[in-house]
Amino acid sequence: MATENNGGALQVDVRGLSLEDRRMAVARALEELRTGRVVVLVTDRDPRPTLDAFRLMHQGDVDCTIKILAADSFRAELKMRRPERKLTLAEHLRSDHARLDGLLTEMQHYLRAGTSAEAARQCARLGEALARHMAAEEELLFPAMQRMTEAVARAVPPMLAQHAEMRDLLPDLAAALAKGDVLASEALLPRLRRSLARHHEDEERLVYPITDWALSPAEQEELLKRLGGE
Repeated sequence: MATENNGGALQVDVRGLSLEDRRMAVARALEELRTGRVVVLVTDRDPRPTLDAFRLMHQGDVDCTIKILAADSFRAELKMRRPERKLTLAEHLRSDHARLDGLLTEMQHYLRAGTSAEAARQCARLGEALARHMAAEEELLFPAMQRMTEAVARAVPPMLAQHAEMRDLLPDLAAALAKGDVLASEALLPRLRRSLARHHEDEERLVYPITDWALSPAEQEELLKRLGGE
């Protein structure tokens, strides 16, 4: 449950929640950090593994203080540091991957909660965001890579094949959700998650390390605009 405290921080108490509800609450709370808010997480499980992974994903730009109140009671206060440098294009792209993963997690939550209509709406949001992300890569990033060395250019076809796989899966999942076909939806959603996870891992390992010098400053700005929906 999320509440405001007197200091203006967002307090999120996940004690007693199911694992899926806990993940949803924590994911939403961490999203609030991007707006500059302080988040206080109260939990009955050690939050350090989750928060360490989150801090790593954000390049250490998250300050976190954890107090152990009891064996089964923890209080974690988090806030984003004000960036002293401009984020790299690779960091922006990784952040967009995290956003896509969050949308997929929310869709899975609604499906398991039995709210197929909300799951369908989340599927539409994911489809729009994923289409924008893939189009930006295909129209700007991948052509720049193909203009580079042969070794770099060889990384592009597998990325395009993975994009095509996800484009094939999404309409089938959207159709199943629209019909309220839970069995079909439950079968398709893990396939999409695996496909998305594999693609994100491959891009972040093979592609993103070279993005900041593969594209000109003007191309980088254009790609960021595309990611933001402009």
